[in-house]
Amino acid sequence: MEKLVPLSRAREIVDTLRERFYFNRNAEVVRVDLSLLGRELADDVLATEDSPPHDIASYDGYAMRSIDAERYPLSIVGSIYAGDAYESLPELREGEAMYIATGAFLPPGADCVLRLEDARVEGDKLYGIPIEKGTKVVPRGSNYRRGEVILKAKTRIRAQEFGILCGQGIEEVEVYRKPRVAVLATGNEIARGIIRDINSFVVLAMLKQWGCDASYLGAIEDDYEATKQALVRAVEHYDCVVTSGGVSVGKRDYVLRAIEELGEVVMYKVKTRPGKPIAVGIIRDTPVFALPGKPTGALVAAQLHLRRYFLGRSEEPFLHARITEDILLSTKDTDAADIANLVFVRLENGYARPIGFEGSEMPLMKSGEKYNVSAIASNLRSALVDGYAIIERDTRRGEEIKVHLFT
Repeated sequence: MEKLVPLSRAREIVDTLRERFYFNRNAEVVRVDLSLLGRELADDVLATEDSPPHDIASYDGYAMRSIDAERYPLSIVGSIYAGDAYESLPELREGEAMYIATGAFLPPGADCVLRLEDARVEGDKLYGIPIEKGTKVVPRGSNYRRGEVILKAKTRIRAQEFGILCGQGIEEVEVYRKPRVAVLATGNEIARGIIRDINSFVVLAMLKQWGCDASYLGAIEDDYEATKQALVRAVEHYDCVVTSGGVSVGKRDYVLRAIEELGEVVMYKVKTRPGKPIAVGIIRDTPVFALPGKPTGALVAAQLHLRRYFLGRSEEPFLHARITEDILLSTKDTDAADIANLVFVRLENGYARPIGFEGSEMPLMKSGEKYNVSAIASNLRSALVDGYAIIERDTRRGEEIKVHLFT
């Protein structure tokens, strides 16, 4: 078990876990429709035809033979438009040219397009400039050749990939079954209905956004045997298990001990605030992510680690903005010097306004005070913002920071 690891090392551990387990799922054949978005291909997809199927004009002008540029004028013998079937086009003979619109197929015999701007027309005669073969032409098969791999296995289908599949006329593809994820809460206060369960439903919503088939299995009371039994049942039926709470140092924090007894803990605690007390383990070849109990800590741990497990190394959208407050970090003995502090911010006209200071929705600190992570992490309201910055040193007002955007 690795303890209190830097964020960079935590990412490496999650990447290794993903390589071992994430694609250990059955595949299924599905139709190519909008429900395919977010699914992952289980096999390479091959082009079913050349794309484009014939040479296409990339400019309005005149289809001609490049060799005929030595013998202007040429005879204009017709017009071609996008939508004209290739089979209906006459062959272009020596000394001839045809008006052609952008996107139209070049007729047999033509090998270039003379732009309108470079053409002079007198009656049915065309005059132009010297021109080379392939000018203003999108060649046949320049996008894909029949049989070529156009999408690789494990590719996640976005709008772009969906368009490629539709453009190739592909009706069915093989994809991995959606990851089945079990979500569990821990704690008497939740199991007995004293406090509402927030974390589980935040995590469920995130998992749904990431394309998972996520199920809420309820809350476990603070009991060691009950915790073990719940984990055993979950790993038998799900590809991944996510819990919240029970991973700190309290007398009734049983999740870490249960994972150790049932399997192995590969990582415990990451140098981030909030989100520090996270445990990641393996039980019966099933990854288990035990998130912190504080709502904002659970959100951060899910955003930093769960997201990476399910979506891979793709980074959230981000932008740069100037921060409007001094962020002075705590230097308590219990904190590592290189701990990464997540500062939640709202964006306004190129500036990042941190939540928690006077004038924000949660006025917990005054300008110039130490940044109070514990107070910020105690309520999920602090995360009702545009994004967050990862701050590892004191940062002064006006400095430019990188803001990771919540989407």
